[in-house]
Amino acid sequence: MPLLPTIEEEGKLPWLRLMWRYRLQFQSMTAASLVFVGSGMRLAWSIFDTPAGKYLNNYSTHNLMMSWFIGAAVGALLASCFVQRVTKNVAYTSSGFLLLVAGILNLVLPSHFTTACYSSVSVGAAYGLTQVQALVTGSEMAHKSIRGMLLSCERIFLWLGVCIQVFYARVWYTVERGHTMHIDQLHGILLAALGVAAVILSLSYRLESPLLLLRQERDMAVGDTLKQLNGQSQSGTELLRLREDCRQLHNTRDWEQFTDGLSDDRWQRWLRCLLPLLKVLFLRCFATLALSLPYNRAFLVVSWHGLECDMNCLYWLAFCGLLGSVAGALLVDWQGRRKLCSLSLFVAGIVIVMVGGVFEHLESVKKTYYDINLQAIALLMLLFEVIVTAGVAVPALVYTAEAFSVAHKARCFGAVLICEQALHLGLMVAAFEHSFSDSIFFFTFGGLSFAFGLLVFMLMPETRQLTLYECLLKFKKVP
Repeated sequence: MPLLPTIEEEGKLPWLRLMWRYRLQFQSMTAASLVFVGSGMRLAWSIFDTPAGKYLNNYSTHNLMMSWFIGAAVGALLASCFVQRVTKNVAYTSSGFLLLVAGILNLVLPSHFTTACYSSVSVGAAYGLTQVQALVTGSEMAHKSIRGMLLSCERIFLWLGVCIQVFYARVWYTVERGHTMHIDQLHGILLAALGVAAVILSLSYRLESPLLLLRQERDMAVGDTLKQLNGQSQSGTELLRLREDCRQLHNTRDWEQFTDGLSDDRWQRWLRCLLPLLKVLFLRCFATLALSLPYNRAFLVVSWHGLECDMNCLYWLAFCGLLGSVAGALLVDWQGRRKLCSLSLFVAGIVIVMVGGVFEHLESVKKTYYDINLQAIALLMLLFEVIVTAGVAVPALVYTAEAFSVAHKARCFGAVLICEQALHLGLMVAAFEHSFSDSIFFFTFGGLSFAFGLLVFMLMPETRQLTLYECLLKFKKVP
């Protein structure tokens, strides 16, 4: 007598089968992913492929490098005002048009400083709008077994954009033979094409978040949307369970408003709301340090002599960022958030302290970089980039989508993104003014790595394979 078939657990399925089963959930991120590619290209143009020498005034160059981050903060602020209230296509189409405008500006006036600044602000605003919307919509549409992989698209496609920009710039300057087209005009054409494609894809993909449909009291549409997002083969019992998960999460909004009105202890209420925000904010800000200007400049100097590059070596750093993001996307739903993040922080702290020790030695003996073989240090910095992007940046991004309730999600996302950009701007100003040495930066980096490793291990919950409502229970103890 043959054995009866067993039900295969979703967590046991391989990655490709999971991606195929929930392909419509991944399709919901296609328009946002194109915006992230364009944002990464502009970020690389501003930081990795620094426009130094294109403009005579150093302060103008500094302002140009800072404009992308200012635009991202403005976009996040705007997104926090309307996300979760209107359809996702408002943010995605607006971001696509902002990329289109930026591309046209680069195409028409490739060497004009004011135009370059406005273009960078426009692309940064598109990134801020899209990231807040994508984290909200992606987390609400994703199944618990692939939520981390789905949300990691932001990191993957941002680094992919960085790689594309650095790669084609290197090829352009290598094979350039008197081209009539300016390289920034090619940059503008690519941005405009990505913007048009993002608008088309956002208008062609109509599925909305089930929570938004619940908020609009469209009960019939909720069931149809869940069935499409999770595959036609899902059983009726599974669809009912998914619908109940959505309803529980939606009802926490009314519960929080009720308890906030009854609570007399204002400090306890504020602490209950701020603790998840602060924990996620610290982790996200640490991850941004690996993408900051001081780190990139230090690697640029080391790689020139250690890797013996004939020109900008930052394409190695960009490739490691992309590799780490892909690895983190594959691991975050398999190994979990807390274990991956805490272990990565401890290992990254050891690596970066070693790098800081070498920089301190060079500063103390006042030797030039030619007096020591820096190949090992350059390789350690590349290893650090892989570890942080895979084990810190990706879990921090996923934690951001899981830590906040429906009532405060968009505002918290906007606040986190604005603080990230403020940190970037502060580090850039410090790098411009030479207010700290490389060794101090790396030792501080290492100390924070160990401290945040303990914070994650002791205070952050493990949210792997949990619904958003269960994640909320872990973070905020909502009954």
